[in-house]
Amino acid sequence: MNAFTHVYGIDVSKDTLDYIKLDTNAQSKEKGQIKNRLKKIETWVRTLDGKCLCVVEPTGTYSSTLIYLLTKHHIKVALVSPYKSKSFMDALGVSNKTDDQAAYCLAMMGLRLDLKTYEMPSVNRIKHKQLQNAHHSMMKQSRMLKNQLHALDQLPIIDKAARKAYEQTLQVIDQQIKMLEEQMADLEEDEAFNQAKLLASSVVGIGEKTARAMMLAASCFENFESSEALCKYFGLTPNSHYSGSSVRKKGRITKMGAHYVRSLLYICTRSAIRYNQACKELYQRLRTKGKPHRVAAVAVMHKLVKQVFACVKKQVMFDNNYYLKYL
Repeated sequence: MNAFTHVYGIDVSKDTLDYIKLDTNAQSKEKGQIKNRLKKIETWVRTLDGKCLCVVEPTGTYSSTLIYLLTKHHIKVALVSPYKSKSFMDALGVSNKTDDQAAYCLAMMGLRLDLKTYEMPSVNRIKHKQLQNAHHSMMKQSRMLKNQLHALDQLPIIDKAARKAYEQTLQVIDQQIKMLEEQMADLEEDEAFNQAKLLASSVVGIGEKTARAMMLAASCFENFESSEALCKYFGLTPNSHYSGSSVRKKGRITKMGAHYVRSLLYICTRSAIRYNQACKELYQRLRTKGKPHRVAAVAVMHKLVKQVFACVKKQVMFDNNYYLKYL
């Protein structure tokens, strides 16, 4: 943090941005509030210098404009997850959260913690991720309508107008899904993304669709230094609680992060259990110990993420017999 002379903590809400400026001694230098509007934000960002760090808690669409403008004007910005910011506020003993206090705690996180600065992905990656999210949403709508049609067909009396409405809506959604898939196929990506996707899809059990989703969700693993951090990002780490001899809580996976990637990885376990040698051995060993299928499948998902991470980071294609070296 010595590279920064001061830190801004910015709390984002629907209509306003509350900010506070702290120097390296945690002394308040400035605080204020601006409208969460493009022109207002850009006018304020232009007043900042390159020696500051802005700490922001990303809140989806409400914070996207701020983050974009900060990176556009070469202002260093660090993104902090709501879970981390809440834990930091609890550590500081803040019980009543206000916008001012949230901004102050974010600024303190920038001073006290070694936060990684955010790098804006390419325009094509942003567009590709939006297309993927739209495709995922349309697929959910399609499944829902198909289920409703199936439920309607089980009734003894069926209204033709109701069924026709479902069918026509489903037809439109399926057309949109096809259009989105064509646009995703035609959208060109940068060389680094294509190389990372190729290496990820070389892992037995990981298809091109899953590899693309992982690269888009985690920015080709550029900000991850370990496979455990990546597994945690995808919500595959256990949320257990052990303390002394009395507390023995076996939690489930956290399910934080990209739920769409988790659903794809779960589907990939079907193939990995059969053809990925390391995953097959892991699954059979856990099942032999009496573990349920879902528990063993989650372990395989964890293993797949580690394999993909290793291939992408080391820039090597997957070797299905690599695990034999350690037996």
